[in-house]
Amino acid sequence: MNSKILSQKIQNIFEKYKIPSLSVIITNKDQNLYENYLGFKNSKNKTPFDELSIVRIASMTKPITSLCIFQLIEQNLISLETNLQDIDMRFSDVKIIKKTDNKINYIKPKSNIKIKHLLNHTSGYGYQFLNPEIKYLVDNKLLQDLKDDGADFLDAPILFEPGERWNYGIGIDILGYIIEKISNKKLNEYMKENLFNKLGMNNTTFHLDDTKFKDLAYVYNYTQDQIKIDQERADEQENKINKSFHAGGGGLLSTTQDYAKFMRLFLKEQNEIISQESINLMKRNQIGSLEVKRMPSVDAELSASLDYDDNIEKKFGYGFMINNQKTNEGRPKGSIFWTGIFNSFFWIDFENKIGCAIFMQMLPYLNEISLKTYNEIETAIYQNIDTKK
Repeated sequence: MNSKILSQKIQNIFEKYKIPSLSVIITNKDQNLYENYLGFKNSKNKTPFDELSIVRIASMTKPITSLCIFQLIEQNLISLETNLQDIDMRFSDVKIIKKTDNKINYIKPKSNIKIKHLLNHTSGYGYQFLNPEIKYLVDNKLLQDLKDDGADFLDAPILFEPGERWNYGIGIDILGYIIEKISNKKLNEYMKENLFNKLGMNNTTFHLDDTKFKDLAYVYNYTQDQIKIDQERADEQENKINKSFHAGGGGLLSTTQDYAKFMRLFLKEQNEIISQESINLMKRNQIGSLEVKRMPSVDAELSASLDYDDNIEKKFGYGFMINNQKTNEGRPKGSIFWTGIFNSFFWIDFENKIGCAIFMQMLPYLNEISLKTYNEIETAIYQNIDTKK
């Protein structure tokens, strides 16, 4: 890898798109091969964004929670076939929602939601920013808003029969709740004991100490060439507010360095955290012939549409998206990846035996600028590494 050329290309991309903060890391199974940190944690006081900067990783929490579920599976506390309602009666009366105009009807599903459905996003659960039925419930205060603290949003209805199709939703948040029920520990405590402490992920948490808020990068709104600090999230961090509900689907705070340590788990031949058999299940297609399709946004301020490139066939494992073809940017077939709503991205490339992560902290998700930045950096990486032939 020519680090000097790669750094110059990333610098050019950063300057071209005026990204508020940006980090890029590449690791193999043992160590970091490349790191780059640009921009500011706080544009007002010009605090540099660096390796100590803490970021909201949002849905990049999901693979971590998914791995913890496999730890419970390996202890025979649950299985992939365990019915959700058998763990907690809270989920014994989940209904399918049907909305026609402003009329809502509910029907009882014919089959049960299983752990495997939650892991691979075929449970039927949705998101309020992607599914109009769920947004209607939130807008009419019939369901807790995801932005609010608490677990009541887990009482959402489902959108279709479990296993019928793929749909991105709150299933991994429910799995985080299940980990707490089974372990009798808060999710933060469970993850620290069983994952973070063992990997040295010392800056990954659901709950920041008061002294750590100074390291938390600000989130920016990037719209129509205007870049402004997101005031709602700025108020939370300036008032040092931690949420009491630990959202397994999107609540973790971490650093670029820490996430590289997590990616290494999947590049090693063996580790003390989880078996290779479980890793193989996580990174393998677990939705069969079902398709991962474009999902239109119903909340443009939060997210653009999840407009996956239909030319590249994608599948889903237990915690990761899988690309079944080589991407236009150069990522090989069989790589696994996922993203976070504040425009963070990562992938693990088993052919070249590397993990890569790109962190930005801005909204809306997948806005034109963030998507171009991500794609161009990925292209630059594959133009500057010695890929296997």
